[in-house]
Amino acid sequence: MSTASIDWAAVRAAGVRLALPRAPIGGHLGERRGSGIGSSLEFQDYRSYAPGDDLRHVDWAAYARSELLTVRLYREEVAPRADLVIDTSRSMAVDERKLRAHMELSGLIACAGFSASTDTIVLSGPDREAMRLRRPEDIARVLRCDAAASALEGSHLAFRRRSIRIVISDFLFSHDPEALVSRLARDGVSLAMIQLTLPEEANPTAQGGRRLIDIEGRGELDLVIDAAAVEDYRARFGRLRSGLARAARRAGARFTHLVAGTPVRDVARTLAAAGIVEPT
Repeated sequence: MSTASIDWAAVRAAGVRLALPRAPIGGHLGERRGSGIGSSLEFQDYRSYAPGDDLRHVDWAAYARSELLTVRLYREEVAPRADLVIDTSRSMAVDERKLRAHMELSGLIACAGFSASTDTIVLSGPDREAMRLRRPEDIARVLRCDAAASALEGSHLAFRRRSIRIVISDFLFSHDPEALVSRLARDGVSLAMIQLTLPEEANPTAQGGRRLIDIEGRGELDLVIDAAAVEDYRARFGRLRSGLARAARRAGARFTHLVAGTPVRDVARTLAAAGIVEPT
């Protein structure tokens, strides 16, 4: 079992919040109207029920008609909706460095969401329930990188309509960038994709004969990692990254690449340069 953990002191010292769309989200949605939650009687909107919601606000009449759980939102409860997708496949914990970087990056985004007063839901896979973040530290509860495949490989993620989407993954799985980005961005307000890899995943070196083990599929492959193989891999990785960046630009989304081992403050600067976070 890994001992990696989030360095909360470093994460909080980065001092960033999510960069929110300049215009209000869906009319009055996205505007924090008062100092408290649940104290206003002015009805504002509906949204799908999420674990932890106050059952007093469930619209039971709508449930009787449709068998879909929805909750009423009142003026002071309406905050920007942020859907954070974290890749919990085994490739995100291939070694201690990558898992630690993944945990600190996820913690940084969680803190940034709280600083921006967002209503943040974490999605980590089709077989795991969405979890509402009540505090940034809650993110550690879902960072079990033991899934056989990335949540992004499935056909459905329980995104909320008109939400801000932030996706953290290494994207090292078979996919069509245009189709993937289109699916992630559909019905959302904004989309930010953060690719996290080890240095050697982005830029390997010749190593001679090696046995590669697929930690997700459990397969093995013997090959010679010579200069030609490394050059071919670098070209393929470059096409992967440029394909995601190009698809993101076409969809009006943001894409950035981070390397595990980068200090948290430098991670925050990279995310700010990409327009994903901003200083508090």
